[in-house]
Amino acid sequence: MTRTTWFGRVGVLLLAVPVILSLMSCRGTNLLSKQDEIQIGKEGSAAIEKEYKLDTNPERVALVQEIGQRILEGMRKTEGKRAPDFPFTFKVLDAKEINAVSLPGGPIYVFRGLMEQVGDDKDMLAAVIAHEVGHIVARHAAKQISSSILADLAISLGTKGSAQKVASIATSLVMLQYSRDDEYDADRRGVLYTYAAGYDPEGLVRFFEKLQKLEKSPMKGLLANLRTHPLTENRILRAKKLIAQLPDRQPPAAAPGQ
Repeated sequence: MTRTTWFGRVGVLLLAVPVILSLMSCRGTNLLSKQDEIQIGKEGSAAIEKEYKLDTNPERVALVQEIGQRILEGMRKTEGKRAPDFPFTFKVLDAKEINAVSLPGGPIYVFRGLMEQVGDDKDMLAAVIAHEVGHIVARHAAKQISSSILADLAISLGTKGSAQKVASIATSLVMLQYSRDDEYDADRRGVLYTYAAGYDPEGLVRFFEKLQKLEKSPMKGLLANLRTHPLTENRILRAKKLIAQLPDRQPPAAAPGQ
């Protein structure tokens, strides 16, 4: 299926374009139902798997799926009745980028390059996967699509936009960037899910610290599309404070001079 076909299907959501555009000013509005998200996730997965080769290494695939299922158990313990019934999937992409991607409705992809960077630290990998699960549970992508990209899509389809315009929107959806508040929320949820799943939530802090070092190295170009940006010292401190509030955790040591 081509990306243009994908957006032809998404266009079904835009039959009431004037109404949609009138809602664009409502920050955080989600115009998509859960079934809409699942369908977009399926179409997005098809696009990703055309662009990238799936990693068939049995050890890496089994590890990501095992951790993913445990994180889902932790998510359900944490969210209780609020836990969504999305059809989550966990796959590995055979690409060197240090990246992880989540799509509306449940698909999650971990890049081989990220797995190579975390090495044997399962807690670090679990924290990354939990963060992506957090984005899906909070429906961050659906809200972003509704508030920004969907407006461009409505205009493009309503005016019979060029193929280049549609392709540009497709790329934006696949590589959707989240707001700082959404990233903080996914961090918070990720810490809780990781902890509830029996992993060490400090893995999230170690992952952030590793990325900070990599960003200063010649390999920083590999991080251009990382979904957990922007990395800031404040974000790491927030994660440490969240972890310190968990049962049986010690508060972080004060920095020198504080």
